[in-house]
Amino acid sequence: MDIKELFLYWQVVQKRLWLILLLTAVTVGVVITVSYLSAPVYRASTLFQVTAPLPAEVPIFREFRQSSSRDELNYTRNNFVQVLQSDYVIRQVIDELDLDVDPDEFLVEHILIEADKGSDFAKLTATAESPQLAAAIANTMLEGASHYFGQMSAGFLTTNRKFIQEQLQATKGELDEAKAALVQFQIENRFGSFDTLLSKQQSLLLDLKLNRDTALAKGEQATVFVYETIIAERERELQDLLALTLEHDILVSEVKRLEETYWGLLDRETEAKLKENEILSAKFVQIIPAREPLKPLARFNTTIIIVAGVMGFVTGIIIAFLLEAAQKLPAVVQNENVFPRETVLSASTE
Repeated sequence: MDIKELFLYWQVVQKRLWLILLLTAVTVGVVITVSYLSAPVYRASTLFQVTAPLPAEVPIFREFRQSSSRDELNYTRNNFVQVLQSDYVIRQVIDELDLDVDPDEFLVEHILIEADKGSDFAKLTATAESPQLAAAIANTMLEGASHYFGQMSAGFLTTNRKFIQEQLQATKGELDEAKAALVQFQIENRFGSFDTLLSKQQSLLLDLKLNRDTALAKGEQATVFVYETIIAERERELQDLLALTLEHDILVSEVKRLEETYWGLLDRETEAKLKENEILSAKFVQIIPAREPLKPLARFNTTIIIVAGVMGFVTGIIIAFLLEAAQKLPAVVQNENVFPRETVLSASTE
C-alpha cells in the first residue's frame, strides 16, 4: 500500500465523514441513554476468613500427622468457597429472600468472590436493585454457607463420636463384669483387701513366733506347744492365701486395664463432642457482615462509553467503504477491461 492508495482511502472517509460521525454519536447516545434509564444498581461486600482448619477426627490411638496446619487451612478455605458457590446454598438464598431469578444466572449476575492474595481474607460482593437487598444477599449467602458447611463437615466427627460411644459402652460392660468377678472372689474367700490380709497374716506369724521363742526361753513347754500348734495353723492359712495370689492378681489387673481403657475412651468422647460442636458452630469462619451501600454504582461507565464510541466510529468507516463500493461497482465492472486498476480507483473517488 503506497501513499496514493492511502490518499484515496482518506478521500472516501472524508466524503462520508458525516455518516461516520453520525453513527459514532448515535452509538454513544444509545449507550448513555440506556445507562441513564436503567435501574440503579447497588453493591454490598462482606469479608470472611477461615481462621482454623477443620478439627481432625478423634483417633482411638495417638498418631503422627504429616500435613502442616497451613496446608489444612488452605484446604478448608477452598472447600468452603466451593460450598459457598454450590447450587444448594444459592437456592437457599433465593428461597429465603424470595428472589425472582434463575439459580444458574444468580451466581454470574449477582455474586463475585475474590481472594486477597496478601492476606487470609476473601471478599464476597453482591449486586442488587436496592441497598437492603444487596446487603441481605451477601450476608444470607455467607451465613447459609457457613451453617451448611458446618453440617457437612461435622458428619465424619458425628460418626467418629458414635463409634467411640459404642466402644465406651462395651468397655463399661466388661469393666462391670470384671469388678463383679473380683468382688465375688473376695466374698468366696472372705477377705476385703488381699494385700492387707496377707500383710496381717505375716505380721501375726511373726508375733506368734516371737511369743513362742519367749516361752521357750522361760522353759514353758506347754505354752510352747500351744504356740507351735497355732503357728502351724496360721502357716497353712498363709499358704492358702499365697495359692490365691495368682488368681487375685489376674482379676485386679483386668479391672485396672479396663478402667484405664474406659477413662481413655471417655476422654476421647469428650474431645469428639467438643470438635463436633466446634464445627457446627462455624466459629472457624470469621465474618465481617456487609452494610447497606449508601449510594448506587455510577450509571455512566467511562470505559464503556469510550469503547462504544470506538465501535461506532469503526462501524461507520466500514459502512462508508461498503456504500462507496456499492455506488461505484457498476462503473468498475464496465471499465474493468479498459482501464488499469489505478485509473479505476481514481475514477471511483471523483
